[in-house]
Amino acid sequence: MYKYLKRNRLHFAGALIFVFFSTVFAVVLQFFKGEVLDYAIVGETRTTVRYGILLITFILGESLCYFGYRKLSARFVVGCTKQLKKDIFTSIIQREFVSYKKLPQGEYIAKYMNEADTIKERRFRLLPMFWEILFTIIFVSTALFVLDWKIAIITIGLLTTPLYIPKLIEKRLQKAQTEYLKAVEMNLAKVNDWLNGFEVIKNYSIERRILSKFDQDNVLTMEKLLRDMTFGAVSQLITMLISYLSYFVVLVFAAWLVLKGDFSAGDFFVAIGMIDQLSYPLISLAEIIRQLIAIKPSCRAMEEFIAGEKTQTCGKVLTTLTDGINCRNVTFSYVEGKPVLRNFNFEAKKGRRYLIKGSSGCGKTTAVNLLLRYYDVDSGSIEIDNTPLSEYSSTYGCITVVRQEAVLFHDTLRCNLTMYQDIADNRLFEMLESVGLNKFLNEQALDEEISENGANLSGGEKKRLMSHWLIWMRKRPTKLKT
Repeated sequence: MYKYLKRNRLHFAGALIFVFFSTVFAVVLQFFKGEVLDYAIVGETRTTVRYGILLITFILGESLCYFGYRKLSARFVVGCTKQLKKDIFTSIIQREFVSYKKLPQGEYIAKYMNEADTIKERRFRLLPMFWEILFTIIFVSTALFVLDWKIAIITIGLLTTPLYIPKLIEKRLQKAQTEYLKAVEMNLAKVNDWLNGFEVIKNYSIERRILSKFDQDNVLTMEKLLRDMTFGAVSQLITMLISYLSYFVVLVFAAWLVLKGDFSAGDFFVAIGMIDQLSYPLISLAEIIRQLIAIKPSCRAMEEFIAGEKTQTCGKVLTTLTDGINCRNVTFSYVEGKPVLRNFNFEAKKGRRYLIKGSSGCGKTTAVNLLLRYYDVDSGSIEIDNTPLSEYSSTYGCITVVRQEAVLFHDTLRCNLTMYQDIADNRLFEMLESVGLNKFLNEQALDEEISENGANLSGGEKKRLMSHWLIWMRKRPTKLKT
């Protein structure tokens, strides 16, 4: 996660500068409070007013600096989160098709949404807060030494005790949070799967069974969340009890100094204000340390995911077809010893159309997947223009595949037709007319939004819209149609 801090270091540094001065103002004005009280008691009105004005000035300074800190820390958090989500999506979109299919779609959604937001809340947002509280502790501790070294040592010694609690249960905290995030991933994967099969669920009237399965999975996920939150609550309870006990001891000691005559009323007022300023930050710091410790495994897992498998880059990219394709004695199996294709031979010449037919499971789709280099052959060879397919890193530049399932983006009709390329409207009208979709032959129709998965289109319209690419490729001699 360090690279996100580095990319947003200016906002982070600016936030630290503002919180530094905000803390200085906050600590100094505590002394002004004591001065105002002491001079008011002895009746020195002019001096009291002067310190009162200084007090108001420092309050304004603290407030403005704190506003600057909050604004820049928000920019830091948003900047880090934006780049993290970009890296997650880039990692997903650059994966090879086979690698992508290893995980359910819901797990990718969980990483992009839930895990990224968890890292945002428990890593990026807490880093500026950590330094805010650390500055407060340092300056208030220094101010206490200026006030009285004895009370400073007692206060720091007692109030810092809760900071050790998170470290004592570090492994349990990390395990609880990791288990919860994993449970969320699995839950989202199943929910995504059920929603994709919504029509099937309705057709077979299995809503109750699906709800029953959801309840079981949801209960398990919430149990993991409860465990994570319980560990946090226990840690915070111990921290608060120790902190309040420490606060009481320091308060009694300060009162004793007043009775001895070592403290004036103003000094006591300043000391109590300082202790208040120190006790809450120390409780908060213990909680921040707990969360930063707990999120470490998730951060490491996210870094590994982002740096995971990506599109194969070695070899040439196939961009043109000048002669044809040859499959010679190709054998391939997904499971060793059970070949789907055995001694498969096929030759396709440029400019011609071919039909591969056979029973379900005979290897038609597998043959296309081999051509796309999703897998490598067990034996035999595939050649394009007499060059072994193994020399190419990708064949997407020359081969277009239209699968049985219609895939449409939640975007305008124009974007679905052009695939975000610059193609003149008159060419789009030619495509639409060639597949019998004359009702879309106007600019207004091209700008209309296609619902998710083409829900506002009929099944036939979706199929014909998908086939427009074949019409388009027919006019581009460098592209092979499959």
